[in-house]
Amino acid sequence: MQRIKQLFLAGLLMLSGASYAQVSCYNVVGYYPSWVAGGNYYINTPSKVDYSKYTHICYAFAIPGTDGNIGSVDNGSVLTDLVNRAHAANVKVLLSIGGWLSSSPNNTPFETIANSSTSINNLANACANLITKYNLDGIDLDWEYPTTKTKWNNVATALGTKFHSMGKLFTAAVSETADNNGDHYDNVSMLDLVNIMCYGDDALASRSMSYWTSRGVAQSKRMLGVPFYSGDNNSAEHIRKANLAKSTAGGIMIWDIATEYGDINAIYSTLGNVCNGSTPVPQNLASGKQVTVSSTEVNSTQNVQASNATDGNYATRWSSAFTDDQWLYVDLGASYDINRVKITWEAAYGTAYDVEVSNNTSDWTKVKSVTGNTTLVNDLTGLTGNGRYVRIHGLSRATTYGYSIFELEVYGAAAQAPHGGTAWAIPGRIEAENYDDGGEGVAYHDLTATNTQGQYRTTEGVDIETATENGYDVGAIQAGEWLEYTVNIAQAGTYTLQARVAATAAGKTFHMELNGQNISGTITVPNTGGWQTWATVSVTTPALTAGQKVLRVVFDSNEFNFNWINFAQQAASNNLALNKRVWASSIETADFPAAYAVDGNATATRWSSGYTDNEWLAVDLGTAQSVSKVVLKWETAFATSYAIETSNDTINWTVQKTVTTGAGGTEEQTFAAVNARYVRVHGLKRSTTYGFSIWEFEVYGDALAAGRLAMATPVKSVENTFSVNVSPNPATNTMNVQLKGATQASLLKVYNISGKEVYQTRVNGNVNQLQVDISNWPKGIYIISIGNSRKKVVVE
Repeated sequence: MQRIKQLFLAGLLMLSGASYAQVSCYNVVGYYPSWVAGGNYYINTPSKVDYSKYTHICYAFAIPGTDGNIGSVDNGSVLTDLVNRAHAANVKVLLSIGGWLSSSPNNTPFETIANSSTSINNLANACANLITKYNLDGIDLDWEYPTTKTKWNNVATALGTKFHSMGKLFTAAVSETADNNGDHYDNVSMLDLVNIMCYGDDALASRSMSYWTSRGVAQSKRMLGVPFYSGDNNSAEHIRKANLAKSTAGGIMIWDIATEYGDINAIYSTLGNVCNGSTPVPQNLASGKQVTVSSTEVNSTQNVQASNATDGNYATRWSSAFTDDQWLYVDLGASYDINRVKITWEAAYGTAYDVEVSNNTSDWTKVKSVTGNTTLVNDLTGLTGNGRYVRIHGLSRATTYGYSIFELEVYGAAAQAPHGGTAWAIPGRIEAENYDDGGEGVAYHDLTATNTQGQYRTTEGVDIETATENGYDVGAIQAGEWLEYTVNIAQAGTYTLQARVAATAAGKTFHMELNGQNISGTITVPNTGGWQTWATVSVTTPALTAGQKVLRVVFDSNEFNFNWINFAQQAASNNLALNKRVWASSIETADFPAAYAVDGNATATRWSSGYTDNEWLAVDLGTAQSVSKVVLKWETAFATSYAIETSNDTINWTVQKTVTTGAGGTEEQTFAAVNARYVRVHGLKRSTTYGFSIWEFEVYGDALAAGRLAMATPVKSVENTFSVNVSPNPATNTMNVQLKGATQASLLKVYNISGKEVYQTRVNGNVNQLQVDISNWPKGIYIISIGNSRKKVVVE
């Protein structure tokens, strides 16, 4: 046992500090030329592609006209086949626009497009239509090579805004160094990946990585080019470049994957794990999260509310009052190790500000101080800080207005123990196995990691002191601890969540999580004026799905006394789309963004599309739930023909209602209830020469009777259906898992020390032992989870 503890602590140390800055797996971006179909190529059909080797495949190329419009895509059926096969393997597909043309570099279509806002808008809309048509994951801009910085910025900024508002990727192929107008790729902050066209020798590759590093492009975005189009590129050189990419980049890009000269497998063997099946680009932790601000601009003619700063839409913004000392902070929902913060300012930017983190919104730690800022996009990398809340604290303004932010993005890794009480990433609880149990004498310890010496201290919530008529009085609770309950959500919908807390906690804060999602925001206990009284606080949850969930009450302050918690279901007559994330195929101008269609204002704000027939608006309800009615409040530019569509993945859409006699005004469309997360109104034919324009897009489900769910039960009272044992432990090549108490089919999962699921299998009720091959698992500590049981195993 002592040896296991030493290995366990060693694993924690390896996960702390600088290790978070390392790339754990790598992107491999492959270019598939559109002209290979039926040609004399090694891989001349999508069926021959080994999708396990790639994270992204760019189909190249589509060529725009000088007006920005794009005709048909060459071999479109091949692209459709490629997308279907790639998506089945968790590989993203983008369409490359441009490439080396006979008119390159001085007279490409982009040079003309960049001079006209109309042509730029045409290009953005044309790309958006192709994304929709072919179910693409984004667009790759291959401009070889921009002649001025201004022209690049004009086009790239507009495209980035467009695609990100759709929830899609925007990447670009760029010059290897300052040569070939490399400096003219000026603002690259909106790019998700920078594909560096480095097709020369080792020395050029080294200079290339140094150049783009000096340009401030994050390592995770830098893809080092590796050529496969000529037999001159030998395997040894490819291996050397793969090694360079391991130390200085986040992956490689291959031109092209249809030819495959050289030993491509040597690249993968050298590079390491490819990021298939996981997020290939960093996740923005702030996306869609709750925002709190010091102020909001008054008397503004536009919607400048706080939530705009994290809605993923670069056309909406938050604006503060017109004074220097203002701030905005985002609640990430859990504690993270923050390493990057990106701020996209509107013209009213901050010349001086601090980036701060906190775990309680009271004590803030500065992780970056910015002075003398003159740019509108600040991508701050290399940060070191831990917290649940990230604040941008404005100190000095660039204008007489306040501070205005289009989008705040936060990146980092889930905080690992030890971190002074931060919740572990692995769900549930883990068997204590007598780790210096300190005489607590309990069978299970919650994963709060409040002790750096290997002891997992039980939260007060397990030691139930007294049962009362209303629930359980669990005694004094300290900051960082939680209470955990199981609760059954009988029906999908929105709920009123109530908690009763001792009035002695007045002014202190806590929050509630359901299956790891913050459903309450920060709750401050009200002052009821009594010493021995209880305060009842109520919040409205987001829409929840039905089923058994884990409810956790997390305390941000010390000395709570907590009595009971209750759910009461609301009638689902609420507009499910209100203030939810929304995106569109196009917008007329920045004054009519998609978000205005769900802001609750049906008289002053609206979404308007581009001036074409086939345009759409989609809303993300947050979770899948029963939907049966859509209400459309049209502006004068309504649709005479349109469809209501639903989806659970934004790729496969199902038509629920088709309207061919649209009359405008307020239209209510009902249909048989369907379970869906995304709802889209797809305009087919316009009533005017303008686009489609909607004041408000509302979505409703079946009306549910108000009611009261059963009292939540503390986890301790839940019977442990299973018992799990593992041998040998530590294990090397295989491990035997023994199960007792399984009476029905159940899902067995294994998590690594970072909380990432690495293995799962379904176990039938009559199976009491199985053998798992772990020969390829990295050394470390893993958690086996089935039902309510957890077991730790060390892999050596």
